[in-house]
Order: sequence, then structure tokens, then C-alpha cells
Amino acid sequence: MKKAFSLVLAVFCAASAAAQAPADPLDGLAKWSFGQSRESLARVEELMRKTAPADYPALEARLIAILKAPETSKDAKRYVCRYLGVVGSAKCVPALAELLTDADLSHPARMALEPLAAPEAGAALRTALPKVEARLRAGILGSIGVRRDPQAVEVVARYVHDPDPWVAETALAALGQIGTPAAAKVLASATVTPALSRALGRAEMEAAARLAATGNAKLARGILEKYLVASQPRALRVAAAKGMVEVLPATEAARWVVQSLQSDDAARREGAIAGFADSKNRPMQAAVAGELPQLPSAGQLLLLGWLNDLPDVPAREGLLKVVSTTGDEAVRAAALDCLARHGTAADVPLLAERAAGTGPAADAAKRALQRLGKPGVDEALLKLVETSAPAIGAVAVDALAQRRTEAAVPGLLRIMKNPDPALAVRGVRALGVIGRAENVKDLASLVATATQNEVRQAAESAIAAICRRSADKPALASAILPVLQSGPAPEAQAALLRLLIYTGGGEALQAVVSAMKHPNATVAKAATEALVAWPDLSAGPHLLNLARNAADANLNVVALRDGCLRLAEMEELPMAGRVDLLRGVLENARRPEEKKRALTILAELPLPAALETLQSASKDAALQQEAWASIIRLARQMGAVYPKQALAALEQVQAQNLPEALKQQAAQALKAIENAGMSPDGFVLSWLLSGPYVKEGKDGAALFEEVFPPEQTGGQAEWRPVTAARNGVVALDKLLRGGNDRVAYLKTLIVSEQEQEILLEMGSDDGIKVWLNGKVVHANNATRPCTPGQDKKKVRLVKGVNAMLVKITQGGGEWAGVVRLRTADGRDLNNVMVGPAAE
Repeated sequence: MKKAFSLVLAVFCAASAAAQAPADPLDGLAKWSFGQSRESLARVEELMRKTAPADYPALEARLIAILKAPETSKDAKRYVCRYLGVVGSAKCVPALAELLTDADLSHPARMALEPLAAPEAGAALRTALPKVEARLRAGILGSIGVRRDPQAVEVVARYVHDPDPWVAETALAALGQIGTPAAAKVLASATVTPALSRALGRAEMEAAARLAATGNAKLARGILEKYLVASQPRALRVAAAKGMVEVLPATEAARWVVQSLQSDDAARREGAIAGFADSKNRPMQAAVAGELPQLPSAGQLLLLGWLNDLPDVPAREGLLKVVSTTGDEAVRAAALDCLARHGTAADVPLLAERAAGTGPAADAAKRALQRLGKPGVDEALLKLVETSAPAIGAVAVDALAQRRTEAAVPGLLRIMKNPDPALAVRGVRALGVIGRAENVKDLASLVATATQNEVRQAAESAIAAICRRSADKPALASAILPVLQSGPAPEAQAALLRLLIYTGGGEALQAVVSAMKHPNATVAKAATEALVAWPDLSAGPHLLNLARNAADANLNVVALRDGCLRLAEMEELPMAGRVDLLRGVLENARRPEEKKRALTILAELPLPAALETLQSASKDAALQQEAWASIIRLARQMGAVYPKQALAALEQVQAQNLPEALKQQAAQALKAIENAGMSPDGFVLSWLLSGPYVKEGKDGAALFEEVFPPEQTGGQAEWRPVTAARNGVVALDKLLRGGNDRVAYLKTLIVSEQEQEILLEMGSDDGIKVWLNGKVVHANNATRPCTPGQDKKKVRLVKGVNAMLVKITQGGGEWAGVVRLRTADGRDLNNVMVGPAAE
């Protein structure tokens, strides 16, 4: 028994070892056909990549054997030919040559022969030519051309006048590619039909290029000159002109380009300038650029267009001369544009002088000043600002601003104190473009001390621009408040108060509230306007107090409409604070217009406090109908999260003596709430949403591992209810108004009747991470469009309440997530209830 077991074990081990031994990649290749898995082909290609050139002969021999084997399929032979084109030598030529006459395999066979250096490969192609029909013959002629086989000239020449136009055209092209004097002679003597005249021209152009490259420039030039005459097709004339630049010696080529640019022949001009631009001959290009001032306007414009893309060609001297001497405005503008690439800091005064004018040339000079990249340009501009006439100084300041050069800031700080108001304004405006937070203090001091209104207003605008860009708002307020507290003129105080709107913060707000009691009417008015325009909810109590105590009815309206209601509509502000503010509006409004607008806004804030506020407002007879309509809209929106409150409110609506249309809306809302949490096919519909969250310098993929408040223990996050589409997709890009490189969170509760295993089917655009009861159960940092069921994960629910948190990252484009609940074996799940406030 023991012996028998040992025998069985030995057999098993041998079989196992054989099964684990790596298979030969070439085994089975002969029987491969289209439609089968490409895995075997991939193994062969991997083998070829790993095979050293010294081992190619052994691999070639095996491939030849497979190619010649009678059982090898034609599909397999196609791939064997491809492989022989890489590892083959003269030894594989006979096997490939046999296939050249096969209509199905001629193409792969000649593709394998084309790259082989062996002369036998060329001989095989030449020998096959008379043995094949026209379609295959054209292909073989093409391969001969690719090989540039000089021994093939005589045999290819036989087909130049072939009755099949495809064969004749391919023969002409092959002779052009061969490009020997003998091939060129055949082409020169060829008589072709009008339909093939362009093909002959292209072949001769190709032959000329080959002749020039192999030292036969004189012969190449003769061919090209033949195609420069007016009777030739335009495309061939352009190609011939371009070719002339390539075949002529540098000095002669430069002279030829210049002559061509002076010619009335547009095709010759086009070809010459194309040859000039493509050339690697820098001396020739420099010589042509030096002749720029002597060219006619048409030639100058052509050359200038190319010099703009050739910064290494020395063109500056010619450009400066053209700018000074030409009477053609278009040419002058093009030359000034070109100076942006070729000019230096020494050209800044000239460009500034030209930019101070009007018209296309002035616009071009301004662009050149903005783009000029040589060293010392910023310094030259600053010098112009302080030493030149006002018009030129103004141009220099504008250029510094457009260049956004921070090194220019110290100079601009000096300029803004210049006694010339126009120049000071220019400097201040430039600071508004490139200044930073640390420059606000100087600008605020200028607001306080400026004696000209235009300078003060410019400084105010500059500070506002810097504030909009800066993230450190408290630092900005700290720069402005001391200047305000120093007691400057009323106009300056008013300006500084307006600027505090852009900084926000408690100290700034207190300064605004205090200034509302200022004895000077200008200051008090500016402070009131600043409070009304304040950017956050901290202004709410002060606005309500202003409305409550306003002796002027109009001030009550402004405080509530432009202050409180504006803030209440800002979706980025906390909802609870917006509800409190709207409650204050209802209490302090003196007109129905503000009250009704408050009701409309409350209907969009899905919180119980908003519902309670609307219910209180419904007791006001003047607001009753608007209040109940808002209650219906709000209850429907918040029903999935706060079903008890929503249902009670809707039942209360139905008990009122209201128009039938409102009662129908309430009935529809009731029905919607009953099916709010999960669709019949398991898609989670009711969520709480928090976000977006961003972190500077992190893209969407990097944010996947960032820990934001929703996933922190005790993290403070604001949530709002959202409802997915019926297919379960939560369109985050629409809910959060788009944006790239950010994160959002969704959470809900799943109440299960029993402990059970379920299947989560998830989709996301882009990455998704899911927590269940505080533990990560799925993570996929993907970049993809959202499709339901992209990811699947089995998880275990506890009996009772299960908390699910979902994180969705956003790189760019669309942004969405979807979760579906199924039984572990993929069927409908009927024994759970879903909703952020499920009970």
C-alpha cells in the first residue's frame, strides 16, 4: 500500500512539475488564426524582446520552419513574416520569396523583406515583379522604392509606361526614391499621360533630394530648375523652389532666397521661404535676414513671419532698420512683433516710443514689450518710467504690469508717489496687478494721504484687487485698520471702510459698525454701505439692528434686501445661520416684498428650523398662501432626511383651506417622501452632502488620502440633504457647481432588520472610498467616468442602524457617485430602510 502510494505521489509530482514548466512561446503558433486569443502572440513578441541579437539566427531558423510547415495557417504566416522582418537574414529570403506571388501573403512577405539588409532580399523582390498581377506588382514596386535598390532601376523602368496607372505611378515613385543618376535619367526621359504628370513631378522632386544628399547637387539643380517655369503646376513649383534652397551652397542659396522674395512669382516666394525656414544652415539664414531691409513689402512680410519662429537667426539689426525706414504700416507692425523674439533690453526705449502712438504698429510694440525676454528688460522699463516723458513712462508702467514681474514692485512703489498724478495712477494700477499683501499698507497710506481723487481711487482699486487674490484676509485688515484709525480725511476714511469688505474679520466689522455713528455724513454712509455689503453672516445681527432702528423706511429695505437677504441666498454660507437671519428678516421687515422673498429662500434650506419658521409665518394672513407653498417645497426636499417633520407639515397643509393646486402639490410631496430613501431596484437616493474640500497644491488623486473633517473623529462638517436621480447617480458637479481637484462626502444610514451580508455596487467619477460603521470597506483611487456597478464589495450589516460614509474625489470634468444595495447573490434587497435620518 505504501509503495503504491509512493508511486502515485511520484507520478503526481512529475505531472505537476510538467504543468508548472514554462511553455515554449512558439508552440502552437502554427495553428493560430484570427478570432483566437492574442495571448500566444504576446508571448512570442515577449520572447523576441528578450532575445539578444546574437541569438537571432536560432530564432530565425525556428520561424522559417513554422513558415514552411504545411499545417501552418495563413493567419499565423502573416505574423511569422512580421517576426522575420525583425530577426531575419538572408537565410529566410527563399521562404519569404515563395510567398510574394500569393495574393493573401504577398504583402506580409514584402514587409518582411523591406528592412533586410541582405542583397538577396532585393533580388527576390526584383525577380517576383513579372510573376504577379497588377495589384501585387504595385506593392512590390513600393517595397523596392522603400529599399532604394539601385540594382532595380532597369527592371522598374519597364513599368513606367504600364497600362495600369497604379502600377505606372508606383514605378515612378520607386525611381524617385532610388534617386540615383540612372533613375533620374529614366524619369527625365519618361513620357507619361497628363493624369500621371504630377506623379512624375513628385518622383523627380524626390530624386533631386536624393541626388543632393548623395553629392550630385549639380544634377539635382538641373531637375529642380525644370520645374520652376510657370507652365508647371503650382505645387511642383513650390516644391522645386524649396528644393533649390537645399541643394545650393550657403552663399548662393541665400542669394537665391533673396531673389525669390523679390520675385513676382508667389509660388517661388512660398517655396523659397519654406526652404529657408526648414534649413539648418545658420550662415545662409543669417545672410537672408541681413537683406530684410532691401526686400519689397511682400517679401518682408513673408520673411518676418518666419523670423518670428526662428529666434536663433541673427535678425535684430535688420528688424531695427525696417522699423525706422519702412513706410508700410503692416511691415512695421510685423517687424515690431518680431523684436519680441530678437530684441534686447537696449530696444526697450524704441519699443516704448512706438507703443506710445496709435494704430497697428503701436499695438505690436506693446505686445513686444510684454513678451521681450532678454535680460535687463524690467530694469530698462523702470528706468523709462522715472526718466521719460509721461506718455512713454505710462507705456512702461503698463508693460511692467502685463509682464507681472514682482521685481518691479519697489520701483512701482516709488512711482506711485510721483507728483505727476497721471504717472502715479499708472504705477498704482500696475501694483494692483502684480502687488502682494505686504504692499497693501503702502497703498492704504496712499489712500489716506493722496490729494488727487484719481490717485486715491486708483489705490483703492489696487487694494481691492490684491485682496481678491490674497488668502490671508486678517493680515490685509491689519494693514488697513491702523491707517483708518489714524483719522485721515473723510473721503479717505470712506475709501478705507469700503476696502474692509474685501478683508472681513471681527476687528474690521467692529470698525465698520463704529464708523456708522461717525459725525461726518460721508464716513457714516460709507460704513453703512460696507455693512450692507459685508461678505459673511457675522454682519447679520448688525444688519437686523440697523433695520429695526431705521428711522428711514428706505434704510430698512436696504438693510434687509441688500444685506440680509443677499447673505441668505449665498449657498456657501452655513444654512443654520441663514435660517436665523431669515427669521430676523420676517420679524423686522416693514414691507411684504422682503417677507415673501425670505419665504422663498427658506423653502430652499432643508432644515427643521426653516420648516418651523415657515409654519410660524403661515399664521400671518398676508403671507399665508406663500408660506404654505414654501412649506410644500421644503417638506418635499427634506422628507428623506426628516420624514416625521416633513410628513406632519404636509398633513397640516392638507387640513388648510387652500387652493386645490396647493393641495395636489402636497399630496404629490407625500407620495415622494414615502419612497425617498432607496429606489425599488436598490439605488441609494437619500444622502447628506458635505463639501467641496480642497487643499492647495493637491490634485484630485492626491486628495484621496487627505483626511478632511467628515472622516475625522469629532470633525466639524456642515451637511445638507440631497436626493439622487432615479438611477442613483448623485451629480456632484451640478450640486457643487463644478470645479477641479476637490473632494465631497456623502453619508446615509442603512437600517437592517437582521445581521446580514449584502453586496455594495458602486460607481464614481473619479475616486471612491467607503466607510461602513467607521471602517473602510472599499477604496479605489480611480480616474474614470461614473458607471453604476463599476466596483463591487460584499459587506456585513449589523442588525439595526448602519452608518455609511462615501468620499468622492474630483480631478476634472464630470463629478458623480452612485451606490446600490443588493443581496449577497445580487438580488433585490427588501429588508432594509435607507435615509440619512432613517429610524
